[in-house]
Amino acid sequence: MIRRAILLLGMFLALEAIGHGKEAFALAPADPVDGKVVYNHYCVACHGPQGNGQGLAAPAMFPHPANFTDPNLWKGRSDAFFINVITNGRKRVMPPWWDVITAQEIQDVYAYVKTTFKPK
Repeated sequence: MIRRAILLLGMFLALEAIGHGKEAFALAPADPVDGKVVYNHYCVACHGPQGNGQGLAAPAMFPHPANFTDPNLWKGRSDAFFINVITNGRKRVMPPWWDVITAQEIQDVYAYVKTTFKPK
């Protein structure tokens, strides 16, 4: 009987917590023009002005920054993959940006990278 009461209390608390999360909000459509501004401010030092991973800081980095002009980088990787890398970073490769730029800016910078550097 006590186990059942504890289980029900746990379920109630879990359902209550779900109802108090952050409110969802819609982002504006991604804007590569705004994304270029973000890229030139935060990304160009590592990834370079041509997106080829040859920014000024790149020689001192290992592994080297991603080369967005390399078709192999894009093979089998979804938009969500790249958005996740920008947002959360990659272990030993890239820092997370979720606490530096907004979710909208992440979408915008990805739109710029994809439309500017991804091989056609």
